[in-house]
Amino acid sequence: MRSRSRSIAAILAVAGVAVLGWVALTLTWGEPLTAFQTARAQAALNRELNARKPTRTRKRPPEGHALGRIIVPRLKLRMVFVEGTSRSDLAKGPGHYRITRLPGYGGTVAIAGHRTTHLRPFRHLDDLRPGNKIYLQMPYGTFRYVVYHHRIVGSRDWSILRPRRFEKLVLSACHPLYSASHRYVVFARLDARAPR
Repeated sequence: MRSRSRSIAAILAVAGVAVLGWVALTLTWGEPLTAFQTARAQAALNRELNARKPTRTRKRPPEGHALGRIIVPRLKLRMVFVEGTSRSDLAKGPGHYRITRLPGYGGTVAIAGHRTTHLRPFRHLDDLRPGNKIYLQMPYGTFRYVVYHHRIVGSRDWSILRPRRFEKLVLSACHPLYSASHRYVVFARLDARAPR
């Protein structure tokens, strides 16, 4: 009976250490299973985007398909973003809100991304400061935006999408980390465009 109790105690101790290790790994580098899933999706989306011919039309692809690339030098972020913001869309990478305009089309362009799972593309969104650059590479051109403001809003606050007299880019992610009660939002203004 005593050896059985020791065996159970040893198994529980090993399981506890494994759980703590998993938690430490997730907090430090992100959740590995969703990271693997998103890395595979990004590889496929890169191939899809590279195969698309440059075009002048601003036709939207179906939800979940590659729309363009988002490049944020300060965050060392370079990922394909997709059309749509459903759970399955955001599992592939950042997603473009379908209710907003396409880059270069005027109005508001909005992109959402995860901060704690799926390669955590917007993990350090709060590191962006006024003056930082954000690039959106589309099949029809490249658009440079300059950050001018950031804000924390409630998860149901859609006022962030209100249009301005200039083309506005909105990046949003859940806030605080590991919670969806609020959103951290970065606002940027179109600064330059270059046709493809």
